[in-house]
Amino acid sequence: MYAVSAIMRKASDRALAYWGLTVAQAPVLVILREAGRPVMITEVARRLLLETPSVTTMVDRLTERGLVERVKDPKDRRKTLVALTRKGRHLVDAVREPGHQLEEEMFGALDQGERETLRTILQKLHDANIGRLD
Repeated sequence: MYAVSAIMRKASDRALAYWGLTVAQAPVLVILREAGRPVMITEVARRLLLETPSVTTMVDRLTERGLVERVKDPKDRRKTLVALTRKGRHLVDAVREPGHQLEEEMFGALDQGERETLRTILQKLHDANIGRLD
């Protein structure tokens, strides 16, 4: 599993480098795009299974590039949320199709039934071990 993971990471790194993104940064943008609203950094970190300081550093870098912005929570002005900028939305949309193509290339050796079996197995492993991260 480690070898396959390393191969996938390197292929993803190469694909995302064109847009100046890393494998770690891209999921932050995707989460914000899917949310369609500003989100607390702690929520992004929870969804990525990462520590909040790590996600804060990524958000800082994405903010410097104008891809995300910090906004005050309208319900509690003491809280800060993070949201995609227009530039960030355009970038996520631009990366989406090449991402699907890369996925097709990476999993092209598997037929549809094997892909579904793999998804099921990986979900079971995820669900059985998610508590180990706490």
